[in-house]
Amino acid sequence: MAAGSAHDEGLSVSQQERIEHTVSLCRSQNGLDLSVLVGDLQVSDPAEFRTGAETLHAALGAERSHSAVLVVVAPGQRRVEVVTGPAARRRVPDRVAALAVLSMESAFAGGDLAGGIIDGVRQMADAAGRRAALAAPEAAHGTAVATAH
Repeated sequence: MAAGSAHDEGLSVSQQERIEHTVSLCRSQNGLDLSVLVGDLQVSDPAEFRTGAETLHAALGAERSHSAVLVVVAPGQRRVEVVTGPAARRRVPDRVAALAVLSMESAFAGGDLAGGIIDGVRQMADAAGRRAALAAPEAAHGTAVATAH
């Protein structure tokens, strides 16, 4: 469903590592199951972008998607979408996600893709509060930033 790579989208290896580190801290410090996907979604109509992001969120699996937050950043499409499962939405309500998206978009407009993602993730993590730490998801193989190919 997604195309491009994080490097193609303007992220260097060190920027990807900074994002991965931030997501890892989020998981370990407050137990929020948060993932980031950087890459344009292959949707025929821009109105389908949210549906595409929700499909990717559902692909995390029924058990995980219930409590997960997925941040989809599509630089080429100039879109950011945050999808939360029902349990995650109690910790990261739509208002918090919307503020994080505004913060990210502001940084992106200034040319700071990685910094915007990091700031948005931190905002959501701070709002979510502290909970038990989560182990890294098995499907992620130790990385928090998914790049589409």
